[in-house]
Formats: sequence, C-alpha cells, structure tokens
Amino acid sequence: MASLIRAEIARLLISEVSDPRLRHLVITEVELTKDLRLARVYYELGEGSDTKEVNRGLHSASAFFRRKLGTNLDLKYVPELVFETDEHSHKLNHLLSVLDKVSRESHPVSPGAEHE
Repeated sequence: MASLIRAEIARLLISEVSDPRLRHLVITEVELTKDLRLARVYYELGEGSDTKEVNRGLHSASAFFRRKLGTNLDLKYVPELVFETDEHSHKLNHLLSVLDKVSRESHPVSPGAEHE
C-alpha cells in the first residue's frame, strides 16, 4: 500500500499539481502506520528549493492529495499525510560521496591506466 501511495503522489506531482513550490520535489518513501491511519511521506528537495515554501506548498496540497488518493486508488479510508524531508537519503548521498572521494584518493588512476 505504501508503494502505491508513493507512486500516486509522485504521479500527481508531475501531472496534476501546478504549484511552482512543488516543481522539483521527489517523493522517496512512504511509511504507513499499522492501522493505516497515518502515512509519513518522505521527500527530497531539488536544487534551489526553499524548505519553508515547499512545506507551505505541501500543506496547501495535502487535501488535494488525499482526495485524489481516495479516488484513484479506490481507498475506503485515506490516511492522514505527514510530509517530512528525507534526511536519510541526504546523509546516504553525502556518505557515498565521501567514500568515493576516499577511494579515489587511496587508489589514484595513473594517466592512460583506465584504457588498459
């Protein structure tokens, strides 16, 4: 169910939401409570996005998302949506970047070696 909600919100952002504050938003994950009453929707901000403005936009669009989820996914009960920035993804990307840098520094490629 969480993956269906994630995919539908992502689709709505692309095809039906016209709010410019939400243009560069990526939905990364949805977690549902066991009773399906609450969905935590995690997102990443695009380059140059203002967190406060994105949060205002998401708050403004929340009722729209719930209405569309109920209709498009034929849900008897639509969970409350709580939007949160995906800090895990940001931290993971930073960690991967650091590991890549360390790897390149400890194993430098000599000129012409990459073609061997």
